[in-house]
Amino acid sequence: MTTHFWLTADKPDSDPSAPQDRLFVRQYGQGTALLIALHGFGRNGARMERLGTHLGDHFTTLAPDLPYHGKSEWYTDRYSTEELTALLQQLLDRYPDRPVYLLGHSLGGRYLSSCLAGLHHDKLCDLALVAPDGAGGRYTNWIDTLPATLVKPLARLSERPRAILRMSQWLSKRGLINRYSTEYLKYNLNDRPFRRRLAGTLRSVLKFPPRPAAFERALRDRNMSCTVFVGDKDPLLHHDRLSSMYEPLPSVTLQRYVGSHWLPEQLLAEYYRNSLVTALP
Repeated sequence: MTTHFWLTADKPDSDPSAPQDRLFVRQYGQGTALLIALHGFGRNGARMERLGTHLGDHFTTLAPDLPYHGKSEWYTDRYSTEELTALLQQLLDRYPDRPVYLLGHSLGGRYLSSCLAGLHHDKLCDLALVAPDGAGGRYTNWIDTLPATLVKPLARLSERPRAILRMSQWLSKRGLINRYSTEYLKYNLNDRPFRRRLAGTLRSVLKFPPRPAAFERALRDRNMSCTVFVGDKDPLLHHDRLSSMYEPLPSVTLQRYVGSHWLPEQLLAEYYRNSLVTALP
């Protein structure tokens, strides 16, 4: 069974006549356990459909479209950790008695890592991150090294396709981003929704910085563990940096698998089925 609903951002200080920012949430399955799954950049919650359908007898999968993605309606030019955390908390509050599992892929993994400390639920069971951004990704690491004063002009520049294409070629020649990223931008920059998605994400992503110590503390405070899934052929990850970030954390386990950056649906389906068996009294 597939349904959907909306989550509306609570902005008490905003103009009451202004359109409301809200996320489109896709729901798959009717199982007792709850799986909240965040997709990566350029995707939408439908990316979780096959996994959610496969797990549907045991899990209810909720897959929001991130701001500027899919069918979500986000009118402001950025979003913060606090705003996204509050929206995820709305999902948790709908199901106070369900066991909850969290899954983040790529950019969604970065966001869940940053939001975890602000999420509260009596039955938070597990967090899984697949190829999480923020750990020295080969095409996003340069964003994390930028001074905050450059983010706003860079986001404005991203709405001008010729300018950002020239910039991406300049960065590629200097080894700051790889050829994949340059070709990806060249292919997509003629699409107006893509340009807005890129600009809004650039304005927002640095508000979700990787903080390993705070992440470990949030896991420990909730008595949770985290599994980080890493494809051995993933061209978008800097594997040494990812290992140095996550391997020292006691609550985190790295699980490498044969694959690339795509969501390993079969592996995750097995992981969640095993998680339910382990959780049985």
